[in-house]
Amino acid sequence: MDEKKDAKYAIGLHRGPLPADGADLEHIETADTISLLPNAKRTRSQNFRRHWTRFWCCYAFFGIISLAIFLPIFLSFLVIIPAIAQRVLDGSTLLLTHSDVLQPRPDSIVLGITSALKLPLNIPVRIEPMTLSLFNRHLPENNTWGKLYMDGYNIKGNTTLSVPDRYTPLNVQQWTDYVHGFIFKKHGPLSVKGTTTAWIGKLKARVKLDKDIPGNTLNSFAGFSISDPELLLPARADGTNLIANATLPNPSVMTLEIGTTTLDLISGNLTLGNVTLDNLVLTPGNHSTPVRGIFDLGKLIENIGPVLKTQASAIKSGYLDLQTVGTDVVYDGVQVPYYTALMKNLTMTARVPLGKLITNTLRGILHPNGTNILAGLNMTTDDGQTFTVGEDEKDNSDDKENALGKRALEFLGQEEKREQMVDVLKALMKR
Repeated sequence: MDEKKDAKYAIGLHRGPLPADGADLEHIETADTISLLPNAKRTRSQNFRRHWTRFWCCYAFFGIISLAIFLPIFLSFLVIIPAIAQRVLDGSTLLLTHSDVLQPRPDSIVLGITSALKLPLNIPVRIEPMTLSLFNRHLPENNTWGKLYMDGYNIKGNTTLSVPDRYTPLNVQQWTDYVHGFIFKKHGPLSVKGTTTAWIGKLKARVKLDKDIPGNTLNSFAGFSISDPELLLPARADGTNLIANATLPNPSVMTLEIGTTTLDLISGNLTLGNVTLDNLVLTPGNHSTPVRGIFDLGKLIENIGPVLKTQASAIKSGYLDLQTVGTDVVYDGVQVPYYTALMKNLTMTARVPLGKLITNTLRGILHPNGTNILAGLNMTTDDGQTFTVGEDEKDNSDDKENALGKRALEFLGQEEKREQMVDVLKALMKR
């Protein structure tokens, strides 16, 4: 009886049946756990937590070593290489070598650009096709006036980038602002920007092009002049009675197709007529184009006194200084509003050789081979000296073609004698 009572309190009495021979023993890692269920298995997360608790220091050590090795490589792909590529592009030199602005329409042009790109490093770089935005940097957002689409290029050292002539829709307000600066300023940049992917071997980076391309601009057509003027008497059937050649300097590398341009001719406050430049195209350099116009001789004669007073200093040098102001620009029968508006705000002074005007006019009427329409005319000075125009020893031989002669100009500069000549001219006009 006592033995049964003692067996009740024996150790291991409730442990259950022992495992069969050959069965797997529980892993030593479970020795410190207590389970109320027989053969209970831990979940995967419990195994992971137990494993991590024992070996976290090993993982931390190897993690630090891995970061020390691979983090710089990773950063070079994500940060360093794109930054280097962008820095190379920012340090490059971009120059405009030629540009075409053709077929102006009220809301579009045909535009082509050729530029030279020089990278500071002599390494081959391939860029993918990109869209170039042409914009006014000094204006706020929405300042793009046009866009060009450039093909991909392989660049190494000096490379020519070219966009062929293509139809380009315009933001007219922004384009007008750009053209205003191009016409009136001496120098002005062409601002371009775009984003593309650059490849250096197998490495690629996203880069942004944002450049101001410097260049000469038109400088209000400084140096504008009219040469070989001739009055046609009688006038042509369309009323044209003035022909000449106009020189319009273009110091830029841009070829500009303007269109048929009409200019008023002004002396002081008096409009004496107009001239037309048909199908005007400005090529780089000093561009000469034929001019035809209508010159109001009647108004000139009626106002010859005020005109001569206004032109006194110019006449002494053998010229007429006439101001020209644009009134209209038409391309292919359609007015070009932005060119018209800008030309109306542009006043140019043309020096017209007076002697050449008179010589060519009279040569066309009477003497096809003449050189000076006053040649052989005798004039008497106030002190009684008589001289022959064209043979006056005081005339400089260099002035004979374009000027009337020094003493002849002095003669015209005397108000009393000038009025006498005016009376003669008026009488001739009445006849």
